[in-house]
Amino acid sequence: MAETPHSTDRLRHDIDEGEAGDKKGFPDPAASPLGTDDEASGFPNTKDQVKRAQDAETENPARGQAPKGAKAPRPVSATSKLSAREANNRTILIAVTVGTAVVLTVIALII
Repeated sequence: MAETPHSTDRLRHDIDEGEAGDKKGFPDPAASPLGTDDEASGFPNTKDQVKRAQDAETENPARGQAPKGAKAPRPVSATSKLSAREANNRTILIAVTVGTAVVLTVIALII
């Protein structure tokens, strides 16, 4: 399959494949895919703008020799890095959020 150079669709594909080095290779669901805001405004990105964005995204000098996103090891769990206090605070926050949702639902059913 021929590569489509310098299009926002190609740039999004490269980022989703992990070429930017900042994520695992997997598609991101997006309500407004890359480039659609510009297209909707009547001023789609030029090929030069997309090429510069693609170079900036995929040629990340700060990454150095680190593996790109698709090859980087996946962390075991985000919660494994939390201290006991942070984990407790997270549990309390979830409980308060769920409790608030239940109370608001009951109020909405009464009204």
